Amino acid sequence: MAFGLRGYRNRLDVWLPDYTPWSETRPRVQDKPIHIFFFFTDHFELATRASLVKRWVSDYPKMAARHRDSDGRPVQHTWFYPVEQPNDQYLLDVRNLVESGYGEVEFHLHHGNDDWQSALAKYDHGVNYLQQFGFSKTVDGQTRFPFIHGNNSLDNSLGEKWGVDRELEMLRRLGCFADFTFPNTWDWSQPSLVNKIYWAVDDDSPKSYRTGHILSQAHPFTGDLLMFTGPVMIRPTIRPNKLFFVIDDADIHPTFPARRDRADSWVDAGVPVDGKPEWVFIKVSGHAAASEASTNDVLGPQFEDALSHLESRYNDGRNYILHYVTGS
Repeated sequence: MAFGLRGYRNRLDVWLPDYTPWSETRPRVQDKPIHIFFFFTDHFELATRASLVKRWVSDYPKMAARHRDSDGRPVQHTWFYPVEQPNDQYLLDVRNLVESGYGEVEFHLHHGNDDWQSALAKYDHGVNYLQQFGFSKTVDGQTRFPFIHGNNSLDNSLGEKWGVDRELEMLRRLGCFADFTFPNTWDWSQPSLVNKIYWAVDDDSPKSYRTGHILSQAHPFTGDLLMFTGPVMIRPTIRPNKLFFVIDDADIHPTFPARRDRADSWVDAGVPVDGKPEWVFIKVSGHAAASEASTNDVLGPQFEDALSHLESRYNDGRNYILHYVTGS
């Protein structure tokens, strides 16, 4: 009964059928060096926590300056700002970090009880709002942005209360080039595919991104939206209350902070582009402004120790080369 309940709570029926063959057949990378691309996709939901913004502006540059990749670039952060919570001062403060070379601000939206037109209006308003601060557009003025769905209900995957049909098509038309919402292994919205980057094609059914066409160097394919998922690993543990296994979907939070063993697991997941096995993408996520404790997850010593581990073990220039990047 315990295993059955755990399987239901962790939605193993959704993603384990793909994880199992992946874990058994994934090829080990032979080409060296392996390039590690590490980036943090932050559901940056501040609400009224203005003091945390000040802390980010003050403390993030100090932390980032202590952590450099193979090119000397400081660790990067992607603040996915929830556009339904407009706050000009927050965005001006975070823009200072962007302009200082510490990351990017990108598009994040919670919405629900929508039809196509009402959802489109919310998206369009959000894009226009971020563009007032110089975000969500290219240097030549084109609207281009990555996206996180705040309710994890992309393409109506959790019902009309939280999403809308044909959302992939809507995002593509607006200028979105990739979705960074997943993995979220605890939710029914989790795709069937894990540890893969793939193109999803919209259809008239909910959750049309459940599967798709694997991103491949040799066989280019473009769909409605590129699904850029992060690592998922099942690892053993000695803790009986976890039934001797943990599921790590690279979500950093106070009850599961960043650690050296987690960093090793993310590298081992080896999320690749088909045809470029020597490229490994590590997309971690979190709600790093949800509370003081959540902010400590990123600006505190545990995250720094995990970064130091990446820099010492996976950046020797021969076997591994580390790159700190953003979602764009």
